[in-house]
Amino acid sequence: MTPIPDCTLTTACFCLNDKPLRPLEETVDSSRALLAIPVYIVIFGDSQTIPLLKQIRQDAGLLGLTVFHEVDVQTIWSFQYRDIVTRNRERFFPTRDSRTTVESHLVTCNKFDFVLQTMNSNPFKTTRFGWVDCFLGKDTIKICENYEPNILPYILSNITDKFHIQVLNVCDKKYKFKENRQEFYSRYQWVVCGGFFTCSETFGRPILERLKTIFCETTMQGYGHGEEMLYMEVLDEFATSITRSYGDYGQIWNNFIKPTKNYHYIYYFILKTYMELGYWKEAKVCCEILLEEIESYRVHVIPSMRIGIWFDWFIIMYHHEPKQCIEIKNYIDVLCKNDNKLSKIYQNDFWRIEWYVGSIQEVFAKN
Repeated sequence: MTPIPDCTLTTACFCLNDKPLRPLEETVDSSRALLAIPVYIVIFGDSQTIPLLKQIRQDAGLLGLTVFHEVDVQTIWSFQYRDIVTRNRERFFPTRDSRTTVESHLVTCNKFDFVLQTMNSNPFKTTRFGWVDCFLGKDTIKICENYEPNILPYILSNITDKFHIQVLNVCDKKYKFKENRQEFYSRYQWVVCGGFFTCSETFGRPILERLKTIFCETTMQGYGHGEEMLYMEVLDEFATSITRSYGDYGQIWNNFIKPTKNYHYIYYFILKTYMELGYWKEAKVCCEILLEEIESYRVHVIPSMRIGIWFDWFIIMYHHEPKQCIEIKNYIDVLCKNDNKLSKIYQNDFWRIEWYVGSIQEVFAKN
């Protein structure tokens, strides 16, 4: 028998008295794909949702892998800020998102505390923990392409102890500072895909506690919009404790261990933005991962993107270890030698690295 992955996930589902946009049964139904997967999971909910969720898990024969916590939503940690969030939404328009309510915002931001509670109780004695949004839709379409039932168990069997989350976009780091929060929250800024993350207690607890603190600070300052923007500070503060995946919401599970989908998005919206903003350390990690998959033939990209990523790697390494640019250029030359398509693109786009080549011409001259 295949062992259950050594990770306890946490999720939540509450019936909020906020004129729901869809019936409770329809909402719960969108959790069926997740609840059919044989993984350890702790579910927080209320007297209306828990019986429905328990029945789904029972029908799947997975009650033994599940712990349910039936609680009054008014008693969860984040709800102590309910009145403040209500006032914030009245005072600062961007905080008042028509797609969410005060209550749904608070439940979303409570995921950090929910996971910490699971760490404290650790009912299945696992060494790793995580969060997954409950409402993933049919075949987990919200976070996975071409879903297969083995995908989540595979992910949880191949994660590390570090806090692991998918980067969605790149924002200016000026927004890490409190004095820029009003500008930061003037519109929704995509930062990470907050619907799924994993960690060990060692790496995860400090980050989750910090996220709770940032939530409190941001709320008291008068802002707030979901939980994903709270990661802006954490990504830098805990850089060595975080493993980053890359991609859009629809490919979170596909790209969590290695990037396999939507390279166009990763390349143009993440890697290119790292470079434009001069975030060379982050660009190096992202570009290296992409090249590893491409040059191992695990992923196919069009020739122009392949050369483009290699040129980006050359430019990135110029800012890290310029001497390595010699080897990189030699590799690109070999790559293009017997491939006319690559060679033509190389010649047409060489201007991108021409200045960098010239700036280290003495090094090249010795070789």
